[in-house]
Amino acid sequence: MRRKLTAVLRDEVNREKRQIGAKVRRLIVLLVVALMVPQGTQNLFADSPSETLRSDSTIVGVVDGPGGIGYWVVSADGSVEVVGTKIVPPLGESEPLTGRVRSAHEGAPGALGIWLQLDDGTKVAIGDPGPRIFNGHERPAGWLSGLAVKQIMRGRWIDSIDRGCVAELPRAVRIGQLLLPTMTESQFGAAVNEVRDHQIAGILLSGGATPWIARRIDELQDFADRIPLLMAADEEGGRVQRLRHVLPALPSASRQVNERLELVGQRAERHAVQMLELGFNVNLAPVLDVGAGPGIGDRSFSNDAALVVDYGIATIEGLSDGGVLPVAKHFPGHGAADGDSHQGRVVGPPLLELVENDLVPFEAAIASKKSGIMVGHTEIPGVTEGLPSSLSPAAIQGLLRDDLKFDGLVITDALNMRAVSDRWSTEEAVVMAVEAGADLMILGTLADVGPAFASIDQALYEGRLPVDRLNDAAVNVLRAKGINPCTLIGRVRGVMNTVHDW
Repeated sequence: MRRKLTAVLRDEVNREKRQIGAKVRRLIVLLVVALMVPQGTQNLFADSPSETLRSDSTIVGVVDGPGGIGYWVVSADGSVEVVGTKIVPPLGESEPLTGRVRSAHEGAPGALGIWLQLDDGTKVAIGDPGPRIFNGHERPAGWLSGLAVKQIMRGRWIDSIDRGCVAELPRAVRIGQLLLPTMTESQFGAAVNEVRDHQIAGILLSGGATPWIARRIDELQDFADRIPLLMAADEEGGRVQRLRHVLPALPSASRQVNERLELVGQRAERHAVQMLELGFNVNLAPVLDVGAGPGIGDRSFSNDAALVVDYGIATIEGLSDGGVLPVAKHFPGHGAADGDSHQGRVVGPPLLELVENDLVPFEAAIASKKSGIMVGHTEIPGVTEGLPSSLSPAAIQGLLRDDLKFDGLVITDALNMRAVSDRWSTEEAVVMAVEAGADLMILGTLADVGPAFASIDQALYEGRLPVDRLNDAAVNVLRAKGINPCTLIGRVRGVMNTVHDW
């Protein structure tokens, strides 16, 4: 009996040792596989090992290192981050890559060589005339998830691993990143709990601002953990300028068309710099609506779509150059709508007229690749089937994403406006908007955060809202913030008692 018991105990100890060993090995893999980030990445086509260039952080491949030691992590610009080994592909005679890398795989000439497949179909070899050692190379922060490594090592080459990494974040974090409540400066103190507990995407300022607003925003950002807040304001100019008491006055859009384009762009850039100094990083502007219909008026640049394009793009480029994310509005166009969506249901022109006129400025904004898009509440006859565009899959996923090929941040107009709130509750509207293809929902008040959060979670739990749609939306919000989600895995808190335990 004693021998049998001893044998059982010995087997149990050995089993535990094996389990611990496996865990340790997994930890080692995770610790040695580092994620490339935009700054501080060594480019293998640089003139010297010490030269560093700004790199596209998109990971396109992970290749086993020579002899099974370490990995080569390949970035979209052709640079290679070496992890777990000092053996690297040598510096060759090649010029820096100008095409985007789509995939990477082994088999290029030389024992250590890999192939980079470019967007245009060409292949570039990183070969092996002899190993090269990088000394003193500072490793960037952040970790590539085990899931992402497995996906890539199986040959599932993808443009971006963002979605795979987002899926590993706490669900509470992903849900919170879809919510943008509106509040006054005096309410910022009450937002601490939502920032900390619900991980909200940010805040849209309503009302005016005082000289103390920068300090208050700094305090809120301190509670945001590792995911900074989007601090947004409507700085269109004229009668819509929330920061008019702390920043120079801006003329209305209708007055700006009487000025030179370069002046408009320069002023937008200066204004963006000043917004940033206060802590605001998003401007819900410019208005790209063609025409001065109800609810728009002098907020529109012109009845001429070409003029709206010229002055709208000048504003977008100026804001972007100044470091603020512009958000063009109100897709698919509110200038010719028959009412004011603040007051009730509004209907715009048919699709053919939109294509010929109202959509033209938004196509230009999409082509600029510098702007988010706000979707308004206008209904499109024969397209949205009685739904406001902000809640319509046909408008957002169909027209904006599929037809116009917009893959950036989509924000709804405020869901407490009567064009929506007269027919749907906030809880219903947020789920409909996310399902339709929106990424970030503007809520009427801070009090709406809890119910909106719960309704999205319930819809996910019941299968009414696909988890993939949640992940795609969270990816777009984090990209707008300049955050690589892979660096957040295991480093952000999620309030798991606020979501369903699946």
